[in-house]
Amino acid sequence: MSNEKLNTEAKAPIGKLIKEQFLQSKISIEEFAGLIGCNKDNAYDIFRREHINTDQLLKISKILNFDFFKIYSELINNEMTMQVHITVNIPKKEMEKGNICEYCERGKNREERKNMEK
Repeated sequence: MSNEKLNTEAKAPIGKLIKEQFLQSKISIEEFAGLIGCNKDNAYDIFRREHINTDQLLKISKILNFDFFKIYSELINNEMTMQVHITVNIPKKEMEKGNICEYCERGKNREERKNMEK
């Protein structure tokens, strides 16, 4: 699942996500309601919810054969993993020499020495 799609899905109310999966299934609203233990009106109410009990979400996940929890667990994992992009200004003469890694190492060592002197 792409990060963009994941972020979009995670921000959508859970009821909307459940409704999307329900519409893709071949289950009637009556059958769906019966499987989750409610009447048809309450089943439609689930599609309008912003929050849902985890036990009920687990039951719905099994009925619709879709892991709604994965949307949120992947979002958590993505937020815990940071991507760091570093920009290094390397003088043209160093680039021409092909000493990019060596230049970066010298700069790193210089920074380490400065930190040790503090």
